Amino acid sequence: MAEAGNQEAGQRAGSAASAPRVWVLLDDRPGNSTQSLGLAEALGWPFETVELLFGWRSRLHNRWLGASVRGLRSGSRAKLVAPWPDLVIAAGRRTAPVGLWIKRASGGKTRLVQLGRKGADAADLFDLSVTPRYTRQLAHERRFETTGPLHRIEERKLAAEASAWTSELIDEPERSRLVLLVGGTSGQYRMNARTAERLGEAVARMALDAGAALYVSISRRTPAAAADALERALGPTRYFYRWSPSDQRNPYLAYLALGQAFVITGDSESMLVEACSMAKPVWIYPLPVRWSFRWLRFNREWVVRRAAAHRRRREQGRGSAVGLGALCARLVERGYVRPARNLDRMHFDLIERGLALRFGTEAPKAGTFSVDDELQKVAEAVRELMEPG
Repeated sequence: MAEAGNQEAGQRAGSAASAPRVWVLLDDRPGNSTQSLGLAEALGWPFETVELLFGWRSRLHNRWLGASVRGLRSGSRAKLVAPWPDLVIAAGRRTAPVGLWIKRASGGKTRLVQLGRKGADAADLFDLSVTPRYTRQLAHERRFETTGPLHRIEERKLAAEASAWTSELIDEPERSRLVLLVGGTSGQYRMNARTAERLGEAVARMALDAGAALYVSISRRTPAAAADALERALGPTRYFYRWSPSDQRNPYLAYLALGQAFVITGDSESMLVEACSMAKPVWIYPLPVRWSFRWLRFNREWVVRRAAAHRRRREQGRGSAVGLGALCARLVERGYVRPARNLDRMHFDLIERGLALRFGTEAPKAGTFSVDDELQKVAEAVRELMEPG
């Protein structure tokens, strides 16, 4: 049986008897779990979480796995039993075949909502796919595009964390508070000791000029050498948090609640979304793009451009069903080649809306980040999906 999950949100929607049965599939990626749980809580229905553990077969391409549980370890397979849910919410590439298998096992009655670039790339397989615009997925009637990833920030959680951490974090209430949130190396960006040193020196000057107390948090993607270099370059800070998987006391939510301004590395789309939802000044600090990403993007874009051109010709009643263009189109449509995500587009959207600034820019504008509204719009789309008939 699926394990009981957080059902507090369901109390806002009336009795559980009138609500659909909802499963949230969770993998071991916190970013995926945050999106899925955030949407489930926004719906206001009771839900159950199913924590999945994956074996080596999960590394195979989703098109090869199809609707299957072959990527799961046996213990996780045993959790997937009837009665089947009315709705499955999941994020991430590896959960997608499992959701499709549940839909098939239910005789097609289960509705699937898949989140994320790699899991929801084939929108025709799901009842609703949700992807950020910067991932540049093909338009589809079942695709909902957002500015960034969905988040799970709630006022009551922020208030509770602020209350729990205030005495430890703040000893000078009248002093302004600047928060630095650091991501790290990813498929697109590189974070090494030299980059971290430059970041630390720049933010230390910023805090000194503003007379602000500095609060810092690194993430699981921050290399140890980069973290050390950052700490040395920053000098004395009010609180420097080093992420650890075993640490149960993470001040991140307290930082969001108590911080008055933020500097965030540009690789960290979830942290950017969450900080911008605070309606406080947010500066985006750029990280160097990896050479390998530039090379892969060049090759991907070559295929994507030809696929797009072939698609336009076919829509106009021209073009052949065979040939190089047709091959490129099939590669993109089946997910073997994905458009390179463009986080610069997300940064541009945030800056254009007055919700964030490029690092070094003065006079931040006040604003209310619309991702909160987007979360509610996605939730409304799911409710419409679940309406009878």
